[in-house]
Amino acid sequence: MNNDDNALDSGEHSRRGFLSKTGSAAAAATTVAIAGCSGGGGEEGIQIPALYDLSGATSDVGRPTGIGSRDAITWINENDVLDQPIVHDWVDYAYEVPEAQQQYDSFTSGDNPPMIIGWGTADTEALASDVAADEIVYISASYSDDLLAEETSYNFFANLDYTSQGRAHLQWIADNDPGATIAYIHNTTPFGETPVEGGEAYAEELGLEVADSIALELDANSAGTQVQRAESNDVDYLIHQNTAAPMQVLLSSLQERDSDITVMGLTWTVDEFRATEAPELFEGVRYVNSNVAFQQAMNSGAEGVQIIEDSFEREGRDMSNPEVANINYVRGVVHALLALEGIQQAQEMDLDPNVGANIREALIETDDFDARGLLPETYDYQDGDRRPTMNGQTYVVENGEMVPDELIELERREDWLP
Repeated sequence: MNNDDNALDSGEHSRRGFLSKTGSAAAAATTVAIAGCSGGGGEEGIQIPALYDLSGATSDVGRPTGIGSRDAITWINENDVLDQPIVHDWVDYAYEVPEAQQQYDSFTSGDNPPMIIGWGTADTEALASDVAADEIVYISASYSDDLLAEETSYNFFANLDYTSQGRAHLQWIADNDPGATIAYIHNTTPFGETPVEGGEAYAEELGLEVADSIALELDANSAGTQVQRAESNDVDYLIHQNTAAPMQVLLSSLQERDSDITVMGLTWTVDEFRATEAPELFEGVRYVNSNVAFQQAMNSGAEGVQIIEDSFEREGRDMSNPEVANINYVRGVVHALLALEGIQQAQEMDLDPNVGANIREALIETDDFDARGLLPETYDYQDGDRRPTMNGQTYVVENGEMVPDELIELERREDWLP
């Protein structure tokens, strides 16, 4: 068992197989299946297992998100927020869909847990029919609008969906630079491809010129060819769906070519860690998200800040180090608080929180979820429309800081549901 603080260190319950960041994804998938510690099996409490990516292709953003969820659950248990503990058995599945399926089968080999905290789009979509059939609420870090379909009614997330994040950027462009040419740039996983078709359709609806989309993979180490292609297509704005590492690669290539193309990133492309490390690269980048940034949370005095401060003190972390102290950590805390909300709401409704169907019913009845002030606005879920919000908070990176800009309000259109 790895006890490294940088490896999702906090918590009382089982931790299975943290893998070295130097290992390959294939090796990680093999190792994680056999490495483990004592855990959730047999422990009394509400079982909420989790799939995290700590060593795979999206671990640059997956690691701080997972630490945030783990810290929040430890805090909930240590402060006796509930009348029984949350048992949080988790695994690093290294962004490998077969490993996610194997671990899901392990989580459900006995009594089904009422909830699971998940991660990526490919694996979340692959498991969506299983969690619906098994009646397990699945709170993921995938904000794919495909998860809003009627047949995936047990999937929940706490953000504007990916396609609508792109629409928020496109609305800003139409309002501020009508007639501009846009193109999507994205990786070719389901995560990367999800927002493209709906976003391009909305761009055309807004009267913007749409150039061919461009592939930029998660492991890219150069984007010179992609930038050259965008320039040859007279692209003014690139809508980027990726994680923070390829975003930095893209911005470096734009700088090398002295390009004046503006990059507008979706949720996972920017965080304080990257922006602080390379402020000159990220300067002026626009970004959309529906969680507050880390410093924004600290400055707010919100109730949820206590969870963050207590957790950093408990683990001896430096709150000025953006490697963990960033927006993705806050996002992880929000995921755990959404799970807590489902439990508490179920109890208020005199429903057993150990039953997934009851948690789903409770979340559907939830009004004004604000994650203890860690969201820029309150979220509500509705039966038949689990979009928590139709507003995208935009940011502009200035001097390495994520500065809130406009809140873009989108219509709640039924034709945008899958």
